Amino acid sequence: MTTTTEGQQVKFIQYHQPALESGEYHIKVEQSISDKRETDSRIPDGISYNKELIFSVIGERFEPLKPQDIYAVFPPPQSLGDHSNVLPHITVYRSTLPWERFPGTTDENFTWLVLLLFRDSDFENEDDKPQLKTITLGELVGRTSGGKFPEYVLDGVGQTAEENTTVFDVKKKYLANILPTKADLAYISHIRKAEDLEVEVPGETTADEVEEEKEFATIVCSRLPEPNGTSYVHLVSMEARYKNEGSFDFQDAGDEDLIRFVSLANWSFSCVDPKQTFTEILKNLNRTPSTPRLPVNANATAEASLAMGYVPFPHSLREGSQTVSWYRSPLATGFHSDTYEFPAKAADELLRYDSNLGLFDTSYAAAWQLGRMLTLQNQGVATKLYEWKRVCSQKLKQLENIFLHLPLSPKHDTSLIDAPLTVFNWFKSLELLQGIPFNYLVPDEKLLPSESIRFFCVDPLWVDSLQDGAFSIGRVTDADVTEDRATRSNHRNLTRSADQKLTGIIMRSQVVAGWPGLLVDGYDTAVADADSIDETEGNLLPLVRMDKLAKDVLICIFKGEVKTVDIHQKPEAMHSGVDPFGVDDTEITKDLRNANGELIVDSKISVPWNNFDTRLINLVEFAENMKTWFNSTGGGNVDNFTSAQFGLQMMEGVQKVRFVKEE
Repeated sequence: MTTTTEGQQVKFIQYHQPALESGEYHIKVEQSISDKRETDSRIPDGISYNKELIFSVIGERFEPLKPQDIYAVFPPPQSLGDHSNVLPHITVYRSTLPWERFPGTTDENFTWLVLLLFRDSDFENEDDKPQLKTITLGELVGRTSGGKFPEYVLDGVGQTAEENTTVFDVKKKYLANILPTKADLAYISHIRKAEDLEVEVPGETTADEVEEEKEFATIVCSRLPEPNGTSYVHLVSMEARYKNEGSFDFQDAGDEDLIRFVSLANWSFSCVDPKQTFTEILKNLNRTPSTPRLPVNANATAEASLAMGYVPFPHSLREGSQTVSWYRSPLATGFHSDTYEFPAKAADELLRYDSNLGLFDTSYAAAWQLGRMLTLQNQGVATKLYEWKRVCSQKLKQLENIFLHLPLSPKHDTSLIDAPLTVFNWFKSLELLQGIPFNYLVPDEKLLPSESIRFFCVDPLWVDSLQDGAFSIGRVTDADVTEDRATRSNHRNLTRSADQKLTGIIMRSQVVAGWPGLLVDGYDTAVADADSIDETEGNLLPLVRMDKLAKDVLICIFKGEVKTVDIHQKPEAMHSGVDPFGVDDTEITKDLRNANGELIVDSKISVPWNNFDTRLINLVEFAENMKTWFNSTGGGNVDNFTSAQFGLQMMEGVQKVRFVKEE
């Protein structure tokens, strides 16, 4: 189930502590009974009753995070782009996760989860690179082999020695200059709370839980990626890995000794092509033609059909002969005024013949047959539909008898019966082309090449044919056709809204796969201005469907005629980073923002380093420098500069790209 709210703001919060920390809890209740009367005492002194309850709170510790636990990572896994000024981050759905355990011995509101970034250039040879491997918890806590690791005790319930975990080992000499200090951990994690924001949360969620579900925990890496190479990011457990004075506990390891880490998540990305950012990928999408059609053909007669979105296909006729026929998907290049008096007896009724070319048009026949097959395939809907149609047929016959015999008072209930909810929902989903096989929507790859976007109009007659085919279950005789016509005329909610226009876009791009949680806004006015559309200039159209048809294919359907489309990321998906810089730059800077997230003019400050060569940022000094700027140059009075304020300052704005349909 998806829970949805509306709006566009994000609030940064320092941390979200769990109600109960992970561990074993003992609750003991003792009741003593005594009789205070001096005489006639019937209760012996010293009688007591007690009850003890032991329970465990088991949070994440060793098991890798599941895909449904992770809201997003950035840069996207396996992506190739200009990420050299980005601080990688991971955002998880459970907002308490980074604070459920301790990096030291006590709770200091520090995260126990850290992103470690490794570069190809970090290692002297290939064998030194971290290699993930699966071991049992018994092997991990027993420390019988592998790298240095703290002495852990399993949490009892929920953790057994036979369970598996994912670890990697890396030499100390590669870690010394890339690990954040314990003090840096105070700024690594924060909460992003979506306020009045459209949010998708996994699982069954009640209205009372929506407020909590709008909180996301974000863990940010303190190291910049490889400018011209591949970087590998691991979300690792730092539970009990730091000493009280603040340094990482290497357990007296030498430079060549291995240090072991538990990896809860990992991904890699490359920084090579500056044209592979979110904005640049969208700007470079193939927009010609603007609608789903095959390339222009020199044959004028054929071109007339191709311009309308037709595709030639081999066609096997019923008598066994072979020919070539036209097919056009419901994603049409424009609006069509064609109509048909449904119901149809069979798909062949909807075949059309082009006498000029000598070709059949199979579009509506294919839609009718598809609707019938999809409904038969859905046995639950098919059964409900057939049973309901039988009841409706009986009601119609009762009405006929009443008119023929005209009784003084009706003996039967002849009121209409609404279609079952499952049937109603099925026909509504067909109207939005849900469940339609991809090859019916995009019959030829050339209609939607890689890295392209196309505007379309939903062909109403194609939808009518699809729905009539779905309604044809049990339609055999002429009498069945007549009854179906009467039934559907009395139940308009099972047909497409006659006055409703549906339009949209279909996009095939790595942006769909690499940037989850996209937002798409459609307007009814063709406006090329990159700023927001004014209400007097264009109306925001209702988005009635937005789905991934494949890993890299997105379809959006709007109610109304869409002419301008804005594609951008959700505010809580924004990433952290510093100002763009050159490979040879010795100083890297960061522009600051006000409380509303807007960039402040002339607010540039230098980025301090724990180690400049490895691009490891000193987060403590960085935060202090930001605070100093706001209290001096910024004219403010900031007393407490936490990970919330730091997270706001480090964010890079959400990018938006606009597409306007060619008239």
